[in-house]
Formats: sequence, C-alpha cells, structure tokens
Amino acid sequence: MHKRMAQVGVWVWACALLLGLPRTTVAAPQAFAFLAGFPRTEFYGASNSSPAIVDLNNDGKLEILIADTNGCVWAWDRQGNVLANFPLKTNGACSYTPRIDGPLAIGDMDGDGTLEIVAGTRGVSNTLGQRGKVFVWRANGAPVAGWPQEMFWSPDPEPSNLAEVYTVALGNVTGDAKLEIVAGTSNNSLSETCGENVYAWQTSGTLVSGFPTKYRGAGIWGYVAVADLTGDGLAEIITGRDQLYLHAYRADGTPLAGWPARTYVDPTKTNYDADKYMEYTTGAPTIGDLDNDGTPEIVIAGRVRDPLQGHTWTQNGLLVLEPNGSRRAGWTLIKLAGAPLYDLIPSKQAVALADLDADGKLEIVVPFADGTVRAYRENGTQAWTYNYAQGRHLFASEPVIGDVTGDSKADVVFGTYSPDATANAYVSVIGLDSNGNPLANFPLALPNEKASQELHGIRGGLALGDLNGDGTVEIAAASFGGALYVWTTGVAYQPSTMKWQMSRHDLYRSGSVTGGLHKPAVALARAVSATTYTYLPFITRAGGQTTTGCF
Repeated sequence: MHKRMAQVGVWVWACALLLGLPRTTVAAPQAFAFLAGFPRTEFYGASNSSPAIVDLNNDGKLEILIADTNGCVWAWDRQGNVLANFPLKTNGACSYTPRIDGPLAIGDMDGDGTLEIVAGTRGVSNTLGQRGKVFVWRANGAPVAGWPQEMFWSPDPEPSNLAEVYTVALGNVTGDAKLEIVAGTSNNSLSETCGENVYAWQTSGTLVSGFPTKYRGAGIWGYVAVADLTGDGLAEIITGRDQLYLHAYRADGTPLAGWPARTYVDPTKTNYDADKYMEYTTGAPTIGDLDNDGTPEIVIAGRVRDPLQGHTWTQNGLLVLEPNGSRRAGWTLIKLAGAPLYDLIPSKQAVALADLDADGKLEIVVPFADGTVRAYRENGTQAWTYNYAQGRHLFASEPVIGDVTGDSKADVVFGTYSPDATANAYVSVIGLDSNGNPLANFPLALPNEKASQELHGIRGGLALGDLNGDGTVEIAAASFGGALYVWTTGVAYQPSTMKWQMSRHDLYRSGSVTGGLHKPAVALARAVSATTYTYLPFITRAGGQTTTGCF
C-alpha cells in the first residue's frame, strides 16, 4: 500500500515539474497513521517548545515530554498516558500561567545516573520575585534544591518588554565533570547601562563566576548554543541578540578573541546609517565541522535590515563564521533570501546540519521567513530551495533530519504554522528528500487543532524516534493549536541516518553536532493563550557598540 501511494505521489510531482508548476506538497497523499494513544490535547499549546523523546524513568521505555504556553511540563508514556506526578507546574496551575516558550533541556546534571528537566519561563511582571525564572526538576517531578532561579532586570528596559527566559541549554562549561545550565533572557537597556542576559549556573543554582554577562541594549529572544570552539574540551556559549553582533563567551564570561562578530551584509560596507546588516532578534546559532577538517564552524540565519528603509526587516540572510569570528571562505557576503512574508511572530529560523549527499561534508538546511527552506553546501553554494508557503502567510519550524522513507538516506522534515491565522487551513508537516523534492506520504495533516486557539500549526522543531519500541520511526510534533501529534511511519529506525533528530540537535539543546560535550546519561531508545509581542530593532547611536565593562 505504501509503495503504491509513493508511486502516485512521485507521478503527481513529476507531472507538475514537466508543466512548469512550482514544487508543492498539496497533491501528495498522506499514508502515515497516528500512533495508538495519540494525538494528545491535554496541554494548552506549544510556542517554540519541541517534543523530547527520552527514557525519562530509566526503565528501558521511552516517554515524550513537551512544555506548554501555560507554564506546565507534560509527559506521556508510549501509549499516551500522562505520567504520574505530571504535569509539572511553574505557578501552581496549568491555566493562565506565564508560558514556557522554548524546548526543554534534559540531562544528568549532577552525575547521579538520573535525568533532570530544565525549563525557562516568562514572568508575570518585571518586578523582583515576578520575573522569568529557570526551573529544574528530577525525572520523578520533584523540584531540585536551589531552583528556580530568577533572571535580573535592567532599571531602564524597553517599556514594552517583559522579563522572560527564552532559551535554556546544558553543557560542560567549567570542566567540573558536571553540566551547567545556560540561559538567555529578554533583559535589555535603553541607556548606557549594561544589561545582564546570558547566564550560566552550576547544578546547585550558584552562578558560574563571570555570569551573567553584561551587554548594553539588546535582549535575547532566540536560542543560545553551547559547543567547544577552541578545542579545549569545554563548551563556549554562543548567542545572538537584538543587534548586528554575534557573541561567543568563555567559561569566565569574557568574549573569545575576535568576538563579538559584527555582521554587515558586506564587511567592507559598515556605515550603520546606510549599509545593510543582519541582526538576531530570534537568532539560533548552530555549530558543526562543515568540511570535516577538525575545526568547527558557526552557522546562523537572521533578519537583514536596511537603514535606508528605516532599519526595517527587508530580507533574510545566512552566514558562516570561523571560531575566531572571521567569515568562512565562500561566505564573505551574507547569503540573502527574499523578503519576509509577514513581520510578526517569526520562527527562530534555526539551522540544521547534516551530510545530505554522502560526500563527507555537512549541508546547511535553513527555513527562511520568505516561505522557503533552502540547503547550502559548506562552500557557500546553494544546493536547493523549496517553496513551502506558496505566497501564503506560513512560516516553517526548525527542520529535523533522518530517514523516514526506508531508503537509508537523510530526509528533511519540518512543520508550518500561520503567524496571523490567515493560512490555518494549510498548516502541516512537510517531508523532503535529500535533494529537496517532496516525499510521498506527506504532507501530514493536523486535524486536532483547537478551535479556541487562534494560531494553528507547528512552530517548534519536531522529533524523530522509536517511541513505542517496535523498531520503526515515529514523527512527533507539538502545535500552537494544542495538540501533540505522533505518526508511525512503519519505516525501520536507523540510528546512522538520524543526523538532526530533534530541536537543537540533542536533549541538551546544544545547537551543536557534538552536543554539550557529554553524552546523555540515559540514551534515547533505539537511539531514540500565549500573549505575543512584537520586538522592534534596538537602534543605538553607534550601531550597537559596547561600552566599557559590557561584552
């Protein structure tokens, strides 16, 4: 049955290609069934949160977790039953509680052989005691001593800003054989004072010396990354901000040599009042050794702003940097995509890395807000582009990459959502082969979106894994519309093809091909109404230059 439907899908796509029609997935039949017990609709909805598929209880069976926009952490077993002691509540209830926006980070922080769960929340106000916090729980739902920890706040922030922890990750930052919690927050400052918004905590909740780092002006609404850029075996912290600088920090909170990196589209044209630049309001740095030469590269997509058009967001861009902050050969000029289809509620434009063509080098797969997903080679050439939006107001989630067809090749899978609800009828999960062609059996429909939810679709990254332990691949996605979807493909789970199987690559949410430098203590089996705000560019007289004591 699957084979016949796949043949029909290929025939439809081939006819469209011969007739000169744009590649699209609307004609492909859906063949994947939901895993028994799913979808689940107990939780309110997911913003940028992403499913975590993990053996949480160390019993040899996988569970699936998600954080929701009412500030709760949910967990289900493989049959779709809510786990005992869940949901975990950040404010006493799972309604009208400030959201958890980003994906959960999960790892054995203290080395005791059991997992901890980490989440960052929005505050209810900007006053002390009511700001965004980082929560840590044990696998059984018990809170970890020393947590939660509250974020700092500037005395003169942007008035419309609200104190929120947008991103958490785990990594070995200090070299003490334990994992540190890294976080990025929305804290900013309108004056010359230094804002504090990059954190690193020890397992106990004590701040790592040198953190939080101080920086003037810009907050973090994207993701932080943790990866070893220097070869010393420790994780550096990489982040963008709501400015034209990309940052990399050592374990003591000071910048690496060559950082921050200033990212004008053309590095020879650096007039802040005249020349285009890329900034990272929702940036998501990604790290991997693209050409397999032993040196990692830093890849990031962002918004391109044009000073001659009032510093408005006019295009999207992609850049690759070396560990010293210089631009990689082939990437001297930022690669430009089209204009955004819509300028509110954008995705993180988080990049995924994988060797799609089996040449030993990593390709870069990136969703752009112009309605395309594109793949670039390490040398800067574009391999392919796929127009998923077809002009509609649709944005794409972070891609995941792994074999979902049974041909032992890497496939690209991502969700779509409508940022203004005008294209709710078209949201889906899309699958592409390694050459950017639509896969048979896709798109996957999202039939369980709640009518009470204005926004529908998938904003956070998906997850691939063998959730029910039958040796085949499941595809999991959590939606704005309040549904956790899990499809069963019937395709053999092949760990070697799972190159980027969840948001930010791994359970640490490191954003790095090498992870946070520790393997998860408990492995993946078979390997494994939210208020929205508009963030305007923070523009300074000197174009984002730091002041003394600010990094």
